[in-house]
Amino acid sequence: MLDVFPVSSKEFDGPVLVTGAGGCIGSWTLALLTHAGVKVHAFDLQIDKRRPGLLMDDAALNQVSWHAGDIADTQAVRAVVEKSGAQAIIHLAALQVPFCRADPVAGALVNVVGTVNVFEAAKACGVQRLTYASSVAAYGALDNGGAMSTLYGAYKYCNEQTAKVYSEENGLHSVGIRPGVVYGVGRDQGMTSKTTVAILAAAADKPYAIPFSGDVSWLFAGEVASAFIRSVATGRTGAPVFDLNGQYASVEQGMSLLKGLVPQAQITITGDPLAFPMNHSDAPLRAYIGDYGQMPLQRGIQSTYDSFKRLIDAQKIDPHQWL
Repeated sequence: MLDVFPVSSKEFDGPVLVTGAGGCIGSWTLALLTHAGVKVHAFDLQIDKRRPGLLMDDAALNQVSWHAGDIADTQAVRAVVEKSGAQAIIHLAALQVPFCRADPVAGALVNVVGTVNVFEAAKACGVQRLTYASSVAAYGALDNGGAMSTLYGAYKYCNEQTAKVYSEENGLHSVGIRPGVVYGVGRDQGMTSKTTVAILAAAADKPYAIPFSGDVSWLFAGEVASAFIRSVATGRTGAPVFDLNGQYASVEQGMSLLKGLVPQAQITITGDPLAFPMNHSDAPLRAYIGDYGQMPLQRGIQSTYDSFKRLIDAQKIDPHQWL
């Protein structure tokens, strides 16, 4: 499955540092870079190989240099950038919607201060290739005259503005990407993770109710990881921000495809549609960074289901922890 996404070691003559490496997108980013033979350093609050281990065997995991530290700690971030000798940084560390709602101060420290720390460290260490994760949630500010629906969205919009200032004032350029609803192995946290949990439930032969309905983006985790890698495959200028939504389809359509593969799946759909706009085109991003691969929805759901079945059988996933 990793071969679907075009990552080449020839585009990197130095290491890549991935923050938030233990998360879903971070895990896929580690897997793709390592599979391509790129030297990669992983940075997260603690060394947790659980999610990366769902995608990588022990030999691949051992090729990664692991670092533990707090993204909100300015000195810790500067130290890991210096130690890694990173040529490029893929900044994915964040606290998602429920965590920001429960602890706004922690959310601001991670999502806002942490991002400033990454930009400061990149500036100090001369890193010229930088990409970071914004979010579709930032559209609360872009579309609604500044009326944000979540603190998470407010923090991500702040990241975009921060990137523009660093580009204009410091010549530190970057690419921001706003992923929509990401699904795939390793997606077990956040408000929009429930479509993935439904696929796991089908693999475990358990009932599950998705708590939202309507049209969403279906963005395969490997596809978004590949896009972040492509963003730092060469130097960039400015601080452009792009949407990344994968395939636009309803929750109902996705579950229909799942039930076509697994007729006995016990999946129901409840709740209102999500408020985020997820039908913005990926074409501008593809035009800017080039080909990063694409996962058709049916194939992505099939691959995720098959992976979950294999991981459950190998006792690498306990469905009871999710369901």
